[in-house]
Amino acid sequence: MSPSIVLSEAFRSLGKNKVRTALSVLGIVIGIAAVITMVAVGEGARRRVEREIAALGDDWIMVAYWGVQRGGARRQQGIPRNLTSGDADAIERECSAIRAATPVNRISFQVVSSYGNYQTSVHGTRPAYFDIRRLEVIDGREFNADDMRMLGKVCCMGITASRELFGAMSPVGQTVRINRVAFEVIGLLGPKGVGSDGRDNDDIILAPFTSFERYLAGREGSGTLMAAAAYGEDMAVAKQQLRDILRQRHRLADDEDDDFRIFDRSLTMQANAEATRTFNTLLTMIASISLLVGGVGIMNIMLVSVTERTREIGLRMAIGADAHHILEQFLCEAVVLCGMGGLLGFGFGWGVSRFVSWHYGWDTVISHWMAALAVAFATAVGLFFGFYPAWRASQLDPIDALRYE
Repeated sequence: MSPSIVLSEAFRSLGKNKVRTALSVLGIVIGIAAVITMVAVGEGARRRVEREIAALGDDWIMVAYWGVQRGGARRQQGIPRNLTSGDADAIERECSAIRAATPVNRISFQVVSSYGNYQTSVHGTRPAYFDIRRLEVIDGREFNADDMRMLGKVCCMGITASRELFGAMSPVGQTVRINRVAFEVIGLLGPKGVGSDGRDNDDIILAPFTSFERYLAGREGSGTLMAAAAYGEDMAVAKQQLRDILRQRHRLADDEDDDFRIFDRSLTMQANAEATRTFNTLLTMIASISLLVGGVGIMNIMLVSVTERTREIGLRMAIGADAHHILEQFLCEAVVLCGMGGLLGFGFGWGVSRFVSWHYGWDTVISHWMAALAVAFATAVGLFFGFYPAWRASQLDPIDALRYE
């Protein structure tokens, strides 16, 4: 028989019992929709991690002061004055695998403007921080070496802090009071969004490190510095060079532990990406169980259909249909059931994904290849679970089938 005749006969047979056909398709719809939704959520999470890496960078290193080992115990003896400033200078000067370094001091202050007040994190840094953290000024300018040298009371502001302090107005040229010291806003930072750890990367104010230390820090010295690997350099090489120069400058003997900790951003992002992939795989496997259940339902319905149509099968064989034709007919019916379920399941999964994005704010990604994958996967399920009932129908003896009551 031609494919068109087989297909039309499949639709005619399935249409004889619409309720049973609908229930069979529903199992596949639920399975495919679950898989599509989980894949969309997982793809959205993966792309979110990739965007965060691109926005914040994966080549920077943070070093924190960790105290010194004395008498079997580690003692936090206070941060030596200008320790991190001198270290940052030495790192930039002597480490070929590192392109930039800066001390960082961070304190939370209540910041007051002419329009309101808001508590936010204020960072004292050098201009290299903009390069290290891939920060872009979208209005105004960055502070520079002259601002550092002249102890300029200037700052750059993230969009969250700007919105809280100035609303829809541009903050550039405005004055804010940080710890009762007036600072002029000279730049508005571009958006970075919320990180995977829930931290708002736009809720920040940056000030020159020298001004921060003089007017804001008081006795709270900087125990942190940040550095970024040179473009194309291996992160492991950059970390080793940084560790070597810090141990040399801190006069640590070979048998002494480091008095600092090195945090590698790339390792954190890789761990986040790996956790996301594992989570996505788990979700997809769980969703696939419902598709498996739908496939078992298809097999059950097809077996029932073979039993009900035994006399029909015997009649067809009696007038010339061979086992191949019967096998082809029942396989086609199973594939049609699953194919319709795949298309409907993709549409339902797309709708659920959009609802999840709208209601919960999660990132979901639906690609065109998912529709093809849904139909192909559903067809494979139909072939796999439909083969046994179709084979069983093709092996019936015509005489026994005609006598079946």
